[in-house]
Amino acid sequence: MSLIKQEDRGFQPPAGMNFSTEDILSLKMLSRTLCKIASFLQNDLHASQLVGYEDWWQHDGLHFRKAACDIHDLFAIVQTPRSLIEAMPGDELVYIGIAPPDALWYLRFYSSWDDEGLELTGLFDLTLPADMAVQFRASVIPELECTILEQDALEYFKEIIL
Repeated sequence: MSLIKQEDRGFQPPAGMNFSTEDILSLKMLSRTLCKIASFLQNDLHASQLVGYEDWWQHDGLHFRKAACDIHDLFAIVQTPRSLIEAMPGDELVYIGIAPPDALWYLRFYSSWDDEGLELTGLFDLTLPADMAVQFRASVIPELECTILEQDALEYFKEIIL
């Protein structure tokens, strides 16, 4: 059984390990964290050409290809809290997704106002193949200022895709 609805068979979640935030982050911390992740991803040969998505999996189960992009575009989106919030599609639980054309890895992030409407917050998850997951675990996670959860990607996506 496929996790993806028939109308969006063009993108399948990658296999491997999924890393996600345990808690919702301040937008400032999310921006700093995503900059570190983008720095890690720029070392991957797959990062020269990327694809941006509107990821509606947690909203209504859909997933839309948005535009071709590159690592510089990713940095432009995540470099500041303002650029992050301005890049958001605007609908509840609609994430920005970034992946190489072969979907070897997949980065998703979301930001919005907190429930009280007082602070901008956000979260992310990153799915990596096993070899990249080892490198990420060793070189990036110790540098992050947030707690990271780790689980099998297939199990993670089964939980979140409506």
